[in-house]
Amino acid sequence: MTTKIHLTEWEALTAELKQFGATGDVTADDNRIRVDFRSAYIEVTKEGSISTGMPLHELEHDGDITLIVDHENGSITVETKALDYTFRRP
Repeated sequence: MTTKIHLTEWEALTAELKQFGATGDVTADDNRIRVDFRSAYIEVTKEGSISTGMPLHELEHDGDITLIVDHENGSITVETKALDYTFRRP
């Protein structure tokens, strides 16, 4: 199942990322969600920043963000006006 979520849908985004990160460690509060898989992580803030990290690269972006969460394929695609980036669950 694929779900497209904008940062303004914070509660829905939190629920989707908790489900996505069920095999990792999920930390969520009113302003930030972090999913940590030990070798890789993705973090989103309510203010509009996203950061990811994995062994060979990382990403940091501030601004308008839409996330496409694909639970079946274990991926989150970050869509902005400037880039499309896909984070894959290890």
